[in-house]
Amino acid sequence: MGRDTYMIAKDGSFTTFGGGAVKAELYQEANTFCENKGKQLMPVKDASRDSGYARYASAELQFRCLDANDPELRRPTMESEANVKIKVE
Repeated sequence: MGRDTYMIAKDGSFTTFGGGAVKAELYQEANTFCENKGKQLMPVKDASRDSGYARYASAELQFRCLDANDPELRRPTMESEANVKIKVE
């Protein structure tokens, strides 16, 4: 996505009903990815969707891998995207 910024996404299995479970797996994978680079995980944005009729649970995570002394490495202030949108005409 950009310098030191990555995105990972995946669908759960047919036995995974919650998007939160998929998101937890993504955080573990992203953390391992950053650790292998000798860096720290800094989440930027995440989203998930529970399973439903004819669809698997899924999640997406955007993150950065930053040095431990990087000033951008701080407490995340992420905002989740709304999963319901209302259109007023």
